[in-house]
Amino acid sequence: MLFAAKLFHLSDLEPVASGGHRTVYACPGEPDLLIKIKPIREYYANHTWAKRLAWKLFPDSVHRNTLKEIECELKTALKVGSEIARTPLARSLGVVQTDLGPGSVFERITSKTGELATHLSSICHDGQLSDAMLRDLNDLVGRLFHLQVVARDIHEANIVYGHRGEVQGFFLIDGYGERNMIPLRSMSRRLNDRSLNKQMRNIATRTGLIWDKATRAFSKP
Repeated sequence: MLFAAKLFHLSDLEPVASGGHRTVYACPGEPDLLIKIKPIREYYANHTWAKRLAWKLFPDSVHRNTLKEIECELKTALKVGSEIARTPLARSLGVVQTDLGPGSVFERITSKTGELATHLSSICHDGQLSDAMLRDLNDLVGRLFHLQVVARDIHEANIVYGHRGEVQGFFLIDGYGERNMIPLRSMSRRLNDRSLNKQMRNIATRTGLIWDKATRAFSKP
């Protein structure tokens, strides 16, 4: 069982994945969980002096993006009620401390063989998007709109196809959470719908799919 009030040692482990902002590690002793982390030193090494000054003056702002991501997932989980197994986002289990700095813990979405779930980008690139998978993709999209998930950066590399227990489908594993100081998309369904539409259209352009704004659904060419 995950014991959050302990220090996890990750520095000797190989990452299982990496993105533009964070590195992902397997959670020691918890095969169903992952830890997303950006080492503290990288916060300061890879940003402008103005950003570093803001973080020095307002230390809590260093972790603002992580907190907003967790907040978004928790709000979504509260909305879905008894359909929690079909929530469109990877479940959040809070924050842990590691020898590389603080990290956020998320569920591990897997393939049938127990490996990390496959990205939509790979599925489309390999021509493996079946009609059933397309329906699952549009089910994910419908849930994002219905639940009004605020997503700042949805793209084909952070949508994965895999399993959550007995539920198989597409899940969004990154790129969500209100990041603006004034949470306009959280306050306005119209603005959030416009943002989601734009991001889906961009996914269609990069994957060769067709996006229909009116029906809010992807189709094959």
